[in-house]
Amino acid sequence: MAGKYQLLAGLCCAVIATGALAQSEAAGTAASDGLDEVEEVIVTAQRRAERLQDVPIAITVQSGEQLAKAGVTNLRDLTAVAPGVRIAGAGANTQPSIRGVQSQQTDPGNDPNVAVYIDGVYQANQISNSFDLPDVQQIEVLKGPQGTLFGRNATGGAIRVFTLDPVFTPTGRVSLDYGRFSDVVAKGYLSGPLVDGKLAGSLSVFRQDSDGYHRDIVTGRDDVGGIESTVVRAKLLAKPTESMQLLLTLGYMDRWDGDTTPYATIGGNTIARLFPGAVFAEKPYEFASSRDDFLDSTVHLASLKADFDFAAGTLSSVTAYNKTDAYYTQDGDASNLDLLFYGLNELQKDFSQELIFSSEKRGRFSAVAGLFYYHADGRYDPLDVLGSFAGPVPIFVWSKQVTEAYALFGEVNFDLTNRLSLTGGARYSDEKRTAHGTFQFGPGPEPDMPRLGSKSWDSFTPRVSLRYRFLEDDHLYVTYSEGFKSGGFNIAAADPTPFDPEELKAIEVGVKTSPARRLSANVSAFYYDYTDQQVMTVANNFNITANAASSELYGLDADLAARVTDAFTITAGLALLHAEYDRYPDAAVLEPLVSVACRCGNTNAVIDASGMTEPRSPKWTLGVTANYAHDFGFGPLELSATAYHSDEFYWDSNERIREPSYTTLSARASWQPRDSGFRVSLWGRNLTDERHSRAVFLLETYDGVSYARPRTYGVGVEYAF
Repeated sequence: MAGKYQLLAGLCCAVIATGALAQSEAAGTAASDGLDEVEEVIVTAQRRAERLQDVPIAITVQSGEQLAKAGVTNLRDLTAVAPGVRIAGAGANTQPSIRGVQSQQTDPGNDPNVAVYIDGVYQANQISNSFDLPDVQQIEVLKGPQGTLFGRNATGGAIRVFTLDPVFTPTGRVSLDYGRFSDVVAKGYLSGPLVDGKLAGSLSVFRQDSDGYHRDIVTGRDDVGGIESTVVRAKLLAKPTESMQLLLTLGYMDRWDGDTTPYATIGGNTIARLFPGAVFAEKPYEFASSRDDFLDSTVHLASLKADFDFAAGTLSSVTAYNKTDAYYTQDGDASNLDLLFYGLNELQKDFSQELIFSSEKRGRFSAVAGLFYYHADGRYDPLDVLGSFAGPVPIFVWSKQVTEAYALFGEVNFDLTNRLSLTGGARYSDEKRTAHGTFQFGPGPEPDMPRLGSKSWDSFTPRVSLRYRFLEDDHLYVTYSEGFKSGGFNIAAADPTPFDPEELKAIEVGVKTSPARRLSANVSAFYYDYTDQQVMTVANNFNITANAASSELYGLDADLAARVTDAFTITAGLALLHAEYDRYPDAAVLEPLVSVACRCGNTNAVIDASGMTEPRSPKWTLGVTANYAHDFGFGPLELSATAYHSDEFYWDSNERIREPSYTTLSARASWQPRDSGFRVSLWGRNLTDERHSRAVFLLETYDGVSYARPRTYGVGVEYAF
């Protein structure tokens, strides 16, 4: 135990030393060095527009331009440019984690530990989070519990996505990319005034058609797992008066994805081995299935944001409605035999209303206060269990979980001196969840779903931060915060068992510094006390969540941005993480069957996992992006490359399924003819052709793995005005 605290103390000392070094270097740096400054970044992590360097929170920020250069095309790709963040998947679900805090619960109505927002609207459904990024202005990754201002189920942090708003100057952009696997991506964005100075609109359109990269060893097809994705987003911005602004957003996403569910067996471990004629895949990018595996999802989004400016501050209202309708399949034995097959019909409807008042700074004082309401209906409509293992007739599980949540929150910032600032805030949350469900044998109309249980929870999550400005642009901060994730029900089971909330207490020490105009560095050390941890187990071939563990997590994050020359810039991010179960004495895990002489599925076992590494938690990750831009006389040429390295980690709580360390490289070269709105690009992703897992799916019947895309490359053309 002493070693843990010694290491954390050492990390904190490193943070403080970085600040001292920055002060020393800045003292010897001329105010004007002939180079441009590192671009100033504005964030709204504290519900007001502030410079990134002024916010006492560990934040990774990526602009839309930076994401495009790094080859980030959807939320799952964010891992490569935000070390410490890992976005995995289980079937069609997106499961983000930050600093080892994560959830593997996938039932509709049960939210992840990392809150995802699009344009200020909370996105609870894990299928709707698998979205493409055609019109992104900026992404902010807030690390650590955000229990005050973004408190609903933000134990690990929050990912905030901002898309382009309408502008009053006519502007537009269209692009077309073609790449390996017959990947065609078309994007378009158009914005301009509808009534001069009063009304503006924008329209964003995205379309992708791509062949797959999996080989079906049953049929021999080598292009299985294609994607057909459509995104349409329309916005209308109205400014009736100088003090009032309205923004209406309508969004539509439709995605047919055969890329999310094909799984090869790990080591050939499948119960299908026991049956004659079984065919199963063991090689990467190969799979075998008795039926088609795919995701077919449709998402509708609508929101209205209203801002009212007063002398005392700004009152904002965000009203939103989301509907996700999805059907996806999963082979439960990863073979050509029809032993076990799942068909998951998911439907979720969300409504949210938030009111926020952000005061103008009056002398030394500023404040934020708000109210939040959330209602959700998430259901299996139904969950189909098919195949010979399901019995003589299929089983259909009809279930739903209804959520009603309220919250009151506020935060106050007070400048104690010209250099020392104190921030204090809290959030009170009240949440109720009710489970309904039944099951039937054989198909039929939707039955009545009786109420099976109801539970309520409330929480108080404070945040206190002290910030010291030791130079004009350099800050040292220490923050104490708490996070809360509500409990819920395992509605995939015929008898939906409840699980309780989890809590996280965090201490963070950090420094944000600009030792030179061309250099900025942000370093933070953290310690988490994680209790009543929600962990995933498997029972009767269903994923079940239970409160079974507690952990102590600690580590360090570092972000660096440097303008080396006028033409050459580098950004880098390093994350160090110690994530082990402090206490997990009765871990329900899966172990390969030992009663037979082959790897023929798994059996349930109970072990003491105390001291074992938490899933999906590499000890260190590193991301580096380099960009070079220069006009050689024939038009600007820009070269960019992003390298990402992940240390090894485990996918399960008993350290059975290991992911080896891997390194990926993406690159892009673009040229813009002089005095032209055209741009031509060559790009490549995973140029090292590293084989690494995107998701692992563990059942009693088999161990399955889905691999990320191999090397891809292509060409693109863009026209902007």
